[in-house]
Amino acid sequence: MKTVLGALALALAVLAGPAQAKLITFDDRTPVAQALTFYEGLDWENMSTLGAVWYAGFEDTGFGHGTVSPENVAFNAGGDVVGAVSLATGTFDFESAYFTAAWIDGLQLRIQGFNDGLELFSQVLNLDTAGPTFFAAGWGGLDKLTFTTWYDGCSCKGRQFVMDNLKLTSEVPEPSTWAMLVLGFGGVGVLIRGARRREQTAIA
Repeated sequence: MKTVLGALALALAVLAGPAQAKLITFDDRTPVAQALTFYEGLDWENMSTLGAVWYAGFEDTGFGHGTVSPENVAFNAGGDVVGAVSLATGTFDFESAYFTAAWIDGLQLRIQGFNDGLELFSQVLNLDTAGPTFFAAGWGGLDKLTFTTWYDGCSCKGRQFVMDNLKLTSEVPEPSTWAMLVLGFGGVGVLIRGARRREQTAIA
């Protein structure tokens, strides 16, 4: 039985292991503009990626100036809609990211962090096209981030912001960890059944 308990403790230790920081650079995607849906274990809404070098003239906009790690960045598709990133299960910590206005100097960006629909954090950034603004958030226990932009006196749809090098700490085990957990708990089940059979044999 000590062996069984030891195996169970090991499996639980894997489950409760330290969270892993993840730097999302978007650079493994094609530079052609394309929508983000499920990426890096996260669900994305109204967000896309592109490489500024792929489009003539984009290098001298916020898309180019906001590129921290070449060659791709993320942006809110449509400009006038709210972008979001979320987890279906579990929580994550929002550590930091770089943000730039795509077209309009003085663009306002509100970043909000939620857990189960409850707003836990909120911050407004004032962005320009000349270069990225680094935001060290340090927000914990989130299941969703939203990004809303506006500009006083402008009702146009060109209110895109650019995001690069998004750093999150996920508290959900990676797929490989889940596989190890399944095997570990399966092994615990085998050990428990074997122990019970031995106890029944000894009693008989």
